[in-house]
Amino acid sequence: MNFSVFSIQLSVCSSLLVSSLSAAEALPLSKSYWKDSEFLKSFNGSYRINARIEPTVTTEERGLLVSIQSMMALGKRKEALAKLKASSLAKTSAAISFNIANIQFELGEMEDAAESYQKALKIFPNFRRAHRNLGFVYVRQDDWDKALPAFEQALRLGDQDGATYGQLAYGRMQKEQYASALQAYRLAQVTQPESIDWKAGIAQCLQHLQRNEEALALVDEVIAARPEEVSYYLLQSSIQLSMDRSDEAMTNLEMVRRMGKLDAENHLLLANLHLRSGNGKLARPVMMAAIEMEPKAPLESALNVLAFAADGKDWKLARDFADAVAKAWPEIKDEKLSSKLQRLGALIDIDSGENPERGAKVLESLMKKDPLDGDALTLLAGYRIEEKRNQEGEMLLQQASKIEGYEYNARLELAKLYVSLSRYPEALEELDLVLKIRSSPAISTYRNAVANLAEAAR
Repeated sequence: MNFSVFSIQLSVCSSLLVSSLSAAEALPLSKSYWKDSEFLKSFNGSYRINARIEPTVTTEERGLLVSIQSMMALGKRKEALAKLKASSLAKTSAAISFNIANIQFELGEMEDAAESYQKALKIFPNFRRAHRNLGFVYVRQDDWDKALPAFEQALRLGDQDGATYGQLAYGRMQKEQYASALQAYRLAQVTQPESIDWKAGIAQCLQHLQRNEEALALVDEVIAARPEEVSYYLLQSSIQLSMDRSDEAMTNLEMVRRMGKLDAENHLLLANLHLRSGNGKLARPVMMAAIEMEPKAPLESALNVLAFAADGKDWKLARDFADAVAKAWPEIKDEKLSSKLQRLGALIDIDSGENPERGAKVLESLMKKDPLDGDALTLLAGYRIEEKRNQEGEMLLQQASKIEGYEYNARLELAKLYVSLSRYPEALEELDLVLKIRSSPAISTYRNAVANLAEAAR
């Protein structure tokens, strides 16, 4: 049995599905960034005193800082920290509070570091490096609402460091300010031209600005520099999909999968691309592997792939995957997603001919729960019309036509039903309403043909 599915939302993943691959979110800074020589050079330079723009260091303060140099050289950060905190100067000196904060940052004590930087700024508000380093703390805490103002203030005070501009760029990309982010990344490259993180950031900004050829060329450089970094292959795949180069994107994703580093959601993306290319055999093992993986992909992503398999009428694959999804998510708290899974199961039952009555009962059950379930109404209407229960199908379509978002398809199917029953005047009324909702040359042509039938029937 085969009928037109004209309302159910069969979402197709034409864009990438996860933060690591999606152009919608900034790539995370590489795990090595905070240990990168360029960042460490920038950060460790903040231990040095710059009297032109920062608080004057007294003889007593200088003596205390000199006294911990040997500890710092030997990596005895905790001992150095304890000595600084034990000094009475820790309460009154911006320079000492700043150095305490630096050591706390290096030890990973971010909350304490933030407090110490803030203390230094309270004593000396224009302490440029304290503003910048406080921004680094907020980045580590993933608090961009606080990080960006800290970096901006450091730049206003004359900071020209690549790390500051790079982090500012990254934060602006988080805020979807892509043109501003691109400009900041370019400035970061002035002092840190070899930073791979900044090159990757520029590539992602270029993608968002629809400059895909430039973005792809830059990602090639990034991958050549760090061939082991998976996120860059995923970014490359994202750009390739933006350029409708699906075969290349599939090759990239398949390579990452063979490396054992493709997560569940990107497995589903790869499966979706195989389905779009008409290759269910390649899609099947990838889909099934995705369901078994931890952490799980979002249920919605799995349902999108299921919908695409059903839309392609690969019924065996669709049924097997639907069963696997139901097993993997035995309790679905989100009613909308639960209903979507049930509707897709009903669609498979009915349209494949596997068990149409079971599918119809599921749709009836969904309609009892939610009389405004336009998908269930239109699916069941199609099935009833196939059964020649035209009056019931008509009633269901009329109900669906009153639900926002379903008017167009429901009225179009009503028109088709009326034409099949030779009720041409009613069909013309529905087609006129359809054309008011959305103009279409094809529908206009169809309306003219129906008008000719109506004239001939007089």
